[in-house]
Amino acid sequence: MFSKALNHIVDRLAQAQKARLIHSYALIGGFAVSAWGVARATQDIDLAVALGTSAPQALAAYLGAEYESGGIDDPLQGVFRLSLNSEGQDVPVQLIVLPSKLAAVAFKQIETLTVLGCSVPVVNWQALVLLKLYAGGPVDLQDARNIVAVRKPDATAWDDLLAQADTLGLAQEIRSLLDSSI
Repeated sequence: MFSKALNHIVDRLAQAQKARLIHSYALIGGFAVSAWGVARATQDIDLAVALGTSAPQALAAYLGAEYESGGIDDPLQGVFRLSLNSEGQDVPVQLIVLPSKLAAVAFKQIETLTVLGCSVPVVNWQALVLLKLYAGGPVDLQDARNIVAVRKPDATAWDDLLAQADTLGLAQEIRSLLDSSI
């Protein structure tokens, strides 16, 4: 069920990229956590999208999605929501428009990985840890801890994570993660 839905949304986003409706896209959320080696159950598919200069309404119409712009206090610029029917079940899909600083980190080093038999761009594990710390929910923080435990970063990788976290205003969060990982 999820495999077909993931293939479908990745194909549609690749087409949207060719049509210049988006600049980039990458898997985030539970499936990305799993792609980096942490067994993780999830009920939806989450991807980050970089719109570039296109209007969000154009992408929403293209995908048959609803677009909700982020408010003043919302940490996200916006979210596209759609549901894909796969094998008789609806699979929720969220396309997240990240704030520009976070998007710069997330889309800096995308890696193509095989997820559920689908070749898909995925944010690198360091960016995923930072996205999870930014989100800040209990499951997100546990995901960040688990990714770090599996990836076992060396001192250089920790220094890089600390530097990126500082630019995002996540210095305290990454230091807490470092302390809990020792």
